[in-house]
Amino acid sequence: MNFVTTGFVLFFLPVLCIGWGLRRLNRTAYKFFLLAANLVFYGMAGVGYLPLLFLVALINWGTVRGMVERGRGTRLTLTSLAVAAHVLLLGFFKYYGVLVDLMMEQFGASAEWILNTTLAQMVMPVGLSFYCFQGLAYTIDHYREDALAPRSFADVLCFLSFFPTVMSGPIMREENFFPQLRTSIAGEEDFSEGTLLILSGLFKKVALATYLQMHLVDGVFANPEEYSSAAVLMGIYAYTVQIYCDFSGYTDMALGVARLMGFHLPKNFDAPYRALSLQEFWHRWHISLSTWLRDYLYIPLGGSRRGSRSINLFITMLIGGAWHGSSLTFIIWGALHGICLAVVHAFKRLTRRIQLNSLWLSIPARAISWALTLHVVALLWVFFRADSLDSAWEVLCRVRDGVAEGNGFPLLVLIATAWGILLSFVGGRLFRISSRTLRLLPWPLQAIVVGLAAALIMNLGPDGTLPFIYFRF
Repeated sequence: MNFVTTGFVLFFLPVLCIGWGLRRLNRTAYKFFLLAANLVFYGMAGVGYLPLLFLVALINWGTVRGMVERGRGTRLTLTSLAVAAHVLLLGFFKYYGVLVDLMMEQFGASAEWILNTTLAQMVMPVGLSFYCFQGLAYTIDHYREDALAPRSFADVLCFLSFFPTVMSGPIMREENFFPQLRTSIAGEEDFSEGTLLILSGLFKKVALATYLQMHLVDGVFANPEEYSSAAVLMGIYAYTVQIYCDFSGYTDMALGVARLMGFHLPKNFDAPYRALSLQEFWHRWHISLSTWLRDYLYIPLGGSRRGSRSINLFITMLIGGAWHGSSLTFIIWGALHGICLAVVHAFKRLTRRIQLNSLWLSIPARAISWALTLHVVALLWVFFRADSLDSAWEVLCRVRDGVAEGNGFPLLVLIATAWGILLSFVGGRLFRISSRTLRLLPWPLQAIVVGLAAALIMNLGPDGTLPFIYFRF
């Protein structure tokens, strides 16, 4: 269910009010009420996928229970089987379309019946990647830390299905959720900051991301030959802002909804377009995924201590690209990020060796580093957004032509794109000022201000709000 819908408001308000009361009266009752709300929310996205959610919870709960009082060898075997089960689930749903296409190509007309089967018409279950990664973190952490007590099946299911995060993260760890399930109650600061986070997410999604998508990005990537070189280049910049505002906008709303319920979720974005290097970008972008890949893939591969750091980085980013989908464009996007990260690390080692570190502290050098990082990220987003490798190449060639004529773009696209970049520099400060100001107002006036701001934001955007980009992953 999309946060930016009347249906979600009608679902969330009763859950919030009843939850506030239950949390003060009976913690156990609240846990089961929250679990029921989680399942209703996910069921509205697709009832047929509820058994899959139960299966992932069962695998992780059963694996950890099986590790209790077992020898190290058995614990390793159980954990390996759990990892394999998750990889198979993700691989099947992300790549079964490729298998169907290969069978059609191999057997031709004799395999046309495949296209009419339920298997061939399946879609990726919403949120599968996120709750699989969350479940794997739970199991692997218990394998690594013998002292962690196993949770009940209801606890594990509630953890994986937590409705603010189940669709598109942030990917939580055990310590982010269970302590708060027992103790946290929303306070005045949670209310003011939670509502502001929701308003921030609404503005990013409705006023910026949806507008840019509808007025330039979709057209440029669908038919680049119809647009001038300048418009295609502007389309790349616009998509760079769109994907940030879309995904961080969802995260802001998820964090805001959780704050109103008394949960403090981990930050998932930290002004990524302020980054001065690609390494710093990945410390700021989709933080819960990048840290997951670091802790459960990059470090086990050897990290910077064992083997080649560059190869480990490349493998990690390649798998990160493959996680996003079966298209070759995602593989190339991940591989190029891996190569560029290796180059950045090699360059940093060189500057340390020849003692040029202080040079990069100067304002001109920082400005160059920022501009170079932003443009590398924007260029690689072309492969992430394009439907095929040919389409990505057409977009890049159109920009390369430089003087190609065609459709232009509205001035408001330029303004929205510039504002989206500017948010990386001033967004945090604006949020802190707004939060302090809102808390100075009496409760009734706070409610009026929030309601008017939400109505204004919805009117700023076009009719209808498109689905969040990361729902497809």
